Amino acid sequence: MLVLIVADQVVHYSVLSDGWLFGRRIAPYDPPLFCEAQLQAEAEFQRHAQTGRPRESHFRFDRLLGWAPIPGEASGDAHYDWSGSRRGPQELARKRSANVRRLVTIGCSFTMGEEVADDETWPFVLDAAAYDWEVANLAMGAYGVDQALLRLRRDGLPLEPDEIWLGWLPEASLRVGTLYRPAERHWSSLALFKPRFRLDDAGELVHIPNPVQSIAHTARLLTKQSEFYDAVAENDLWVARAERAYRPMGSSLLHRTALSRMLISVRERAERDPATWLLDETSEIHRLVAAIVLETEREARRANSRFRLIVLPSREDLADRAERGSAYWAPLVLELESQGIAVFDASAALSAAGALESDEFWAPGGHYSPRANGVIAETLRELL
Repeated sequence: MLVLIVADQVVHYSVLSDGWLFGRRIAPYDPPLFCEAQLQAEAEFQRHAQTGRPRESHFRFDRLLGWAPIPGEASGDAHYDWSGSRRGPQELARKRSANVRRLVTIGCSFTMGEEVADDETWPFVLDAAAYDWEVANLAMGAYGVDQALLRLRRDGLPLEPDEIWLGWLPEASLRVGTLYRPAERHWSSLALFKPRFRLDDAGELVHIPNPVQSIAHTARLLTKQSEFYDAVAENDLWVARAERAYRPMGSSLLHRTALSRMLISVRERAERDPATWLLDETSEIHRLVAAIVLETEREARRANSRFRLIVLPSREDLADRAERGSAYWAPLVLELESQGIAVFDASAALSAAGALESDEFWAPGGHYSPRANGVIAETLRELL
């Protein structure tokens, strides 16, 4: 026993002294940074806070949403117009035309069109194919459906849309549980904070604001672990369920042995399968996604707009669907449809086109390629 204790302490004070093991973070996560991209982002935030010069990026810090595109600017293949929408065949008209109906799309990178050019996204292709419609693509990379709802309220409804489509990536459903993006997805390049919703005892949505007020505040929370913990622990699902992993180093007895630190790390990474959460109708993720979709539909109805939920599966989602014989998100879709939500699931169209088997449908980072975007646009065109 003495030998084991000594060996444990040697590992604790030598191998784990920097909080890393074989390239992976070991709890406690002080600071809460899990990969090289996040470490670089934190350094850029510090420079921004000190010099006032922002990092080069296609998004900016956004007090409400966490991050958002910069209207009128471009980054790589993505260009944004005056409204913050990704560019369509023509710039979105500032004044509505009586002869053209307007569709607003919201969602994450699978709606925005990550990894493809402006004219290869499915909203652009859909816009170009429908002469009497125009599409304002307000989706943003790494958004949860919670951020999509908030962006609709602020940026989408003033555009007076005739239709509102929420693009939903089932694999990304876990995002609605976090206030700090890397707490949910350790390898995300975004070391940023976001808002979320909680459900009260009556099942109503309660808005939990973005916990940071500025880039300087972001930089501070990423270097002051006690302040980070105080800011997010109560309302972040992933931090709260493994809170010892996020406490400041040395604040728990479990931080004092190598074995307990590794066990905390394993426990913190567990239960990240979206299927497990969505199939459990009592889980917080299932209930939140359903409530946010229903609230988005109510927002659309109050604005006299038609609402649709567009299910945009990843390749992993398609593979899971093929293995199970049914989609793990299907029960939630049926639940929403029973409450009047119009749903279009792109899974069948993508599978019929051979997307599961062929690499031609996928960009290197796992997003839709131009071919997959084309399949979705052609299928959605029938809805218009």
